[in-house]
Amino acid sequence: MKKQYIVILLILFAGLNTKAQTSLATPVDGTLHIGLNSYVQPVSLTSATTASQQEYLHYLRTAKILKIAGWTSLGVGIPTMFFGLLITAVENRDGPSTTNIGVVVLSSGAVLTLSSIPLFIVSHHYKTKGNKEKAVSLSLGSQQVFIPQGNRFVSGVQPALSVKVSL
Repeated sequence: MKKQYIVILLILFAGLNTKAQTSLATPVDGTLHIGLNSYVQPVSLTSATTASQQEYLHYLRTAKILKIAGWTSLGVGIPTMFFGLLITAVENRDGPSTTNIGVVVLSSGAVLTLSSIPLFIVSHHYKTKGNKEKAVSLSLGSQQVFIPQGNRFVSGVQPALSVKVSL
C-alpha cells in the first residue's frame, strides 16, 4: 500500500512543470509547443486556465476602477464639505440667511464622502473574489528536456501540465 502512494506521488511530481525545468526560450503561457525547430508552429490550446485568467483580470480591473472611484469620491467629498461649512458660516455671520447654498454644498459633500464607503467595500469584495479565482490554476505548456543519445544529449520539448496553487 505504501509503495502505491510513492508511485502515485512520483508520477504526479514527474508531470509537474516547475520553474527550474522551464527554459527562457519556451514560455509557459497556455501554448503547447511541439518542437523548438523553426518549421514547427505552436498549437494554441483553449483551456479552463484562459477563462479563469480572464475572470481573474476582470475582477482585478473592476476592483481597481471601484477603488479609484472611492478615492475620487472621498477626495472630492471632504473638501466640498469644508467649503459648504465655510459658506454656511459666512452666510450666517450677519444673521440667518434666506439662501441655503452652504447647506446644499455641505450636504452634497457629505453624500460624496459617505458614498465612498460602499465603493471601497465592493472593491475589496471584487479583489478577494479575483484572488480566489486565481488560487488554483491548471495550464498546459511545454518544457525543454535533454534526452541522452549515445554519448551526447539532444534537446527536445515535452508537453507539461502545470499546477499552480497560491497559498
